Amino acid sequence: MDPWGARQVFTGFMLLVGCTAATTLSVLAGRALIRGEIDVRAALGMAGALIFMGVWLTFAFRLHLTGIYVNDRGVRLRHVFSTRTLPWSRVTGFEASPALFLGEPTSRLACWVRTTDGAFESAVQRRSRRVGWRKENGPVLDAADFDQLLVRLADQRARARLDRGGVVSR
Repeated sequence: MDPWGARQVFTGFMLLVGCTAATTLSVLAGRALIRGEIDVRAALGMAGALIFMGVWLTFAFRLHLTGIYVNDRGVRLRHVFSTRTLPWSRVTGFEASPALFLGEPTSRLACWVRTTDGAFESAVQRRSRRVGWRKENGPVLDAADFDQLLVRLADQRARARLDRGGVVSR
């Protein structure tokens, strides 16, 4: 559902730059070690740079994978800093409600997953022309794609409930 846009290009560029820099640092560190040209301070600097590149690549990869993933067992909500997996037995529905930023509603709607334990916001948002706070932490879909996403998620939930012999409630 997530068409290629600025977010994918940006995260792809971050991954490319990070991989290139990490490879270059590794080659330079390896050459310096083989030649015996490295001292303790240089080794600590190289280790710090490689740790930074690891954090960079992890962040870029997590940002690239944010969204909603479904399979026969449940729903996975991927955010940049967390992932939540919910089995279909706990999911009661999906809705469009304002995304929250620091506890306050933003100008965009987000896809929320309703469960028996409450509602959880996904990183998927609906594009809006309204002025106000916005979060840029995941896919931003056009209105038609966002509505289609909600329909597909509801269909997937109904299919999962029927496969288990359960009753579908709407």
